[in-house]
Amino acid sequence: MTTHALGEVLRQVMRRVPSPVTVVTAAADGEMRGITIGSFTSVSLEPPLISFNVARRARMHPLLLQARYFAVHILGAEQVALSQRFAEPGLSGQEQFEGLAYQLHAEGTPVLEGVLAVLHCRPYRRLEAGDHTIFVGEVMEIEVREEGPPLLYYNRTYRAVGETLVPSLLLSSAAPKSAKS
Repeated sequence: MTTHALGEVLRQVMRRVPSPVTVVTAAADGEMRGITIGSFTSVSLEPPLISFNVARRARMHPLLLQARYFAVHILGAEQVALSQRFAEPGLSGQEQFEGLAYQLHAEGTPVLEGVLAVLHCRPYRRLEAGDHTIFVGEVMEIEVREEGPPLLYYNRTYRAVGETLVPSLLLSSAAPKSAKS
């Protein structure tokens, strides 16, 4: 199987894995931008580290390489439009924030209003990985803002958290008893 074909199969398989939807914002050299991220994860608690991946061709990539700080916004289930806005590759940084409620953090990072939480980070490590860069950030401050279910992305559609599942009984206790028992 060619590398391209294997990549396509990987894409199809990864569509079966739900991912959180976040928006990462940063500012550098008088420009501010944001990008929708579906690869966000916690890396370490000591020190508190998170990571996400950005395609090197993304307009946000060079800004993240220069930024001294960035903010990770955890989106709520009702924030599909916000996710789509920052996923639109053709928008300028100014167009991305036009009409949105946001404030500038003390470090100059744009911080969106109305999200579930914001993680204020400074760059910790970067790792080139294929056509992406893995950005690892050290969490310096956390703002827990709103209550509600998070926005998820699964099989090319936005989703919310579903029903709570109860763990199955152990197989041995769930197996039917024989007639001789």
